[in-house]
Amino acid sequence: MKNNKFLIPAVALVGLVVTGTANAQVVMDFQDLEMNDNLIHNWGYLYTAGDWMISHPESEPFPFATFGTQEARYPGSTALFNNTVNGVITFERIDGGAFDMLSIDIASLNDNGPVTVNFVGNLQGGGQVFDSFMTTGSDNVLQTHVFDSSFVNLLSLVWVQEAPFHQFDNITIIPGPAGLALLGLGALGARRRRRA
Repeated sequence: MKNNKFLIPAVALVGLVVTGTANAQVVMDFQDLEMNDNLIHNWGYLYTAGDWMISHPESEPFPFATFGTQEARYPGSTALFNNTVNGVITFERIDGGAFDMLSIDIASLNDNGPVTVNFVGNLQGGGQVFDSFMTTGSDNVLQTHVFDSSFVNLLSLVWVQEAPFHQFDNITIIPGPAGLALLGLGALGARRRRRA
């Protein structure tokens, strides 16, 4: 990590890492779901970590899932996938506040070569922004997609699990001002509990 005179303490919550930089980047990494086996694990229709949630409609027949670390499709880090063809995925803050979307890691899921994922960002003031990412031919290898500067002040990020399937990990965001205040209170509370 580069030296930065504005460093803040790094905070780790279940499934969430806050980097030690002044812009308080938050990474949803799903590591709390890691299982050391060769199975597929179903986790339901909603995943939350800290102030963040990722969901898809319960009307879709299959829940979110992950691969165990010994499964052939495990991409080297615990990644989540929507196990429904054309399943809608929504990422947002639990309190409905705005955030900036920085990046997401994407990997193919079933050794089907390149995967294209189309993202729609719903803006706080109304309107939408769009982005698309295609993985290279490397199967089950996480690749980072960096969103352009139009993905700021979002209320939600939405995308669809199209065939061929993909899995995703390390969703990196910057909370809006309200989220930064909550993050500070959460870190303070964690420090107080440790001292007690």
